[in-house]
Amino acid sequence: DRFRHQLSASFQLINQSLQEAEPEKGSHYWFSVNGFKADLGLMVLRPSLDDLNQLEEQIAKSKLGAVLKPAKSYVSVTESGTYTGKPKTDRGWKYVNAHLKPTLPSMHYICFYPMNKRRWPQANWYTLPYEQRQKEMHEHGTIGRRYAGKIKQYITGSIGIDDDEWGVTLFSDDPLQIKKIVSEMRYAAASAIYGDFPYFIIGEGIDEKGIDHMLNSGWEEQ
Repeated sequence: DRFRHQLSASFQLINQSLQEAEPEKGSHYWFSVNGFKADLGLMVLRPSLDDLNQLEEQIAKSKLGAVLKPAKSYVSVTESGTYTGKPKTDRGWKYVNAHLKPTLPSMHYICFYPMNKRRWPQANWYTLPYEQRQKEMHEHGTIGRRYAGKIKQYITGSIGIDDDEWGVTLFSDDPLQIKKIVSEMRYAAASAIYGDFPYFIIGEGIDEKGIDHMLNSGWEEQ
């Protein structure tokens, strides 16, 4: 019982420090992972790598960190679209700023996957003219807009930061909408010919009560 109490108290301290920094410094999203790739997931948005390192150290040195075994991690930065051009209206700037400094939604499901553009001899994204790349990405954007209100999508850049080139995070209240948008985009040339997707992680948003239950069930007496 003492061990379980320590785990719960440790999580509460971590979550409190996250909340105290928000919304000024970003937002976060806890989730339970479906399948056996992991149990607990956390997405955190912060202004700098220093902020993320401080959080990582806090978790690693906590009672909770002592029992967690890292399964996956991914570091990337929010960025505006490469192929959309500079906004010309206040509405356009509002859209860009919402992507650079987003507040993560409270939708029930989350899906994350890294993405790369192929550099094969017969399909090298990086040797295509800018105009062609822009055209291919416009097709992607057209598909994405059809899911407005059903899907919240965040694409973050990680070239030179992590193993893959971009991270894609999708939120929805219906997991089938996640499957539909990913399936539909697979047929767009930017994905079908030039896209590579190493793995997918899907999970369900979890609140403090749910995490407390996760941390305190299934343990041997300590």
